Amino acid sequence: MNIDKQLLKVLQASAWTKIPYESLLETNPQQIRIEENNLMKEEGVLEVPDTIEVFNKEIERVGKSESLSLRIYKPKVADNLPVVLFFHGGAFIFGSPDQYDFQMYPLVEEANVIAVSVDYRLAPEHPYPAALEDAVLALQWGSKEAQSIGGNSDNITLMGSSAGGAIALSLLHLNRDLYHIPIRGAFVMYPPTSDKLNTLSMKTYANAPMQTYKSARYMWKHYLSRTSDKWTEYAVPNQMIDFWLLPKITLILAECDPLIDEAKQYADLVLARGGEVDIWEIKGAVHTFDFFDCELTTNFTREKIAYFKKLHLM
Repeated sequence: MNIDKQLLKVLQASAWTKIPYESLLETNPQQIRIEENNLMKEEGVLEVPDTIEVFNKEIERVGKSESLSLRIYKPKVADNLPVVLFFHGGAFIFGSPDQYDFQMYPLVEEANVIAVSVDYRLAPEHPYPAALEDAVLALQWGSKEAQSIGGNSDNITLMGSSAGGAIALSLLHLNRDLYHIPIRGAFVMYPPTSDKLNTLSMKTYANAPMQTYKSARYMWKHYLSRTSDKWTEYAVPNQMIDFWLLPKITLILAECDPLIDEAKQYADLVLARGGEVDIWEIKGAVHTFDFFDCELTTNFTREKIAYFKKLHLM
């Protein structure tokens, strides 16, 4: 593999790479949440910058006993700002909004945007379409209530990391067909877009750091475990029925990620229907590379913040 040497060194030293994701996804996926929470406690709480505020908002789910939690990051002085609706990663099974505090703080502070991170329900307890139902609810809330938090409901961008990127893509298609809420675009990082797992990159990087063939296999197994007719055509991005008339999509792909080829297939499907897709392929990177402190991440973060600054020009 052509993994960047500095990134590889950081990966080898990181406690996060010691979690046995692959075996736990097969035998005890819920244990991953415990392992990650323990690591987060060891690392300690990240201090919130003085210029922003962070709070959680509970949204009632109609017909459900549990509410949907949104983690909101906003500049203390906020008026008519772009809104970024964010979906965290974690194989549809683990992960949480606060894991991404370290990424959301500089994004909100430097790009001067409002980020709304969605604590969507997780498989295997809540398989598809639970996460997409929560995504719709979050988008509806953002469109209706953006002004109450200093945002602009006509300037909403979706952002997703890994599995959260797949959810963001599903939401783009579903919203186009059913809800018609204005979405300016989507910034999607290394998403899984196919449950077929038959691409060349899936074979070449089957045992890559942070994402393997076996992990992908069990990720989709848990996520798609429920037999349901609801929104079936929106579950797997590459199997969508219609790729027309989508907002512009920016795809961030890692060179040494088994998911890279399937994401490129998704891009080709959109482009073939006249859509607009901008691909950033990060050379030497692996899946979730931006979690690890190295030059690749520093450079990518700079470009990411520049992208979101441009939302003010829309």
